[in-house]
Amino acid sequence: MKRSFQCAFGTAALLLSSSAWAQDFSSKGQLAISAERLFGFYHNSATVTRNNVDDTVKTDSFTLLTSPVTTGWNYGAPRVAGDYFIIDHLSLGAALGYSHVSVGTTDPNGTTTSVSGDSFTFAPRVGYAVLFNNIVGIWPRAGFTYHSLSSDPVSEHVLAFTLECPFVFTVIPHVVFWGGPTLDLGLSGSQDQKNGAVTTSFDFNSTEIGIQTGLVAYLDL
Repeated sequence: MKRSFQCAFGTAALLLSSSAWAQDFSSKGQLAISAERLFGFYHNSATVTRNNVDDTVKTDSFTLLTSPVTTGWNYGAPRVAGDYFIIDHLSLGAALGYSHVSVGTTDPNGTTTSVSGDSFTFAPRVGYAVLFNNIVGIWPRAGFTYHSLSSDPVSEHVLAFTLECPFVFTVIPHVVFWGGPTLDLGLSGSQDQKNGAVTTSFDFNSTEIGIQTGLVAYLDL
């Protein structure tokens, strides 16, 4: 019986410690370092406009610690991020991502060309974190995402408005797991295609919606 009380006391102490930490998350002066979009599902729609004709490719993919190799214009590749809480709950930050991808493109004649290249992502943002209780909260964020693919003979650049609404869950002290919907709404972009010494530019746009996950560690500065 005595041992049972000791175990119960220890468990309660651990939960209280975790709860106290959870209430401290998103306090002024904290720096949150994140690994984001580690795994999840996304639907992507990418459109290239050639001679006023739209050529749209739609893909549905699951990702697990990797970027899908079927497209180079997806926003779902893993990335790292840093967010600083300038006041309680309000954060400013940005995400950075890099991946080496393989891309298949189809021209108006139906000819498919496979190329590989390097993909880069930069996504500044602002967020506001709210805790519902000692365990669960929500951290909506909004910003812009610049995404590029550099390859030969096809290169692409796109700018999107990004909304994320992740739910955050206490894991262990100073560690949070998050998961929730993401939206990258394409605003503008271009695609450059090389044919020998000639480079032709086309309008390009990519929009993506998904369910993504991430892991956050924070520290007090």
